[in-house]
Amino acid sequence: MIVTTFVDLQGFIVGKKFIVKEVAVLRKGAILSHYIFTCPMPWSFLTKSEQYSWLSAYHHGLQWEDGMILYSMVKRLITMAVIGVEESDDNNALVYVKGHEKREWLADVLDSDNLTIETLDADYKDIDSLHNLDVTNTMRCGKHVKNCALQNVFKIHNWCSHVKKKCIKFKIKYEIF
Repeated sequence: MIVTTFVDLQGFIVGKKFIVKEVAVLRKGAILSHYIFTCPMPWSFLTKSEQYSWLSAYHHGLQWEDGMILYSMVKRLITMAVIGVEESDDNNALVYVKGHEKREWLADVLDSDNLTIETLDADYKDIDSLHNLDVTNTMRCGKHVKNCALQNVFKIHNWCSHVKKKCIKFKIKYEIF
């Protein structure tokens, strides 16, 4: 059985490495996981260049020190949220994410043969930017004011649901969940 999952990540690049700060996962349209991770190292350990890079990319509104979940839990919690703990071995996850870099990072973290990760903006040309997707029936986490992974995961789920309904209405073959 295919298990449809939507994922959004927010973070920043430090030393050419993506540091995830916030992740939201929506499985089966109903199982929601949302985490804001602590920083992997103290701010003072970053070079001046890395501090500048983070400050210039500070578009999601999260502080470096924000987060309640230890960064060492990133791989385990994201894997459990995407793949699930109760699933049988014959289930495969079909994961939708928006953005090639997010897809690559997620593929490295999950490292599983039982999933397919699709990049919405590469596979579906008519999807708008996350900023421009409809915010109806979404919510924010309340920790920051913009680029919220929680809201984004609902935006992409809602967009896919709308496309699916439109395809059914016009009897067009669709491949979205």
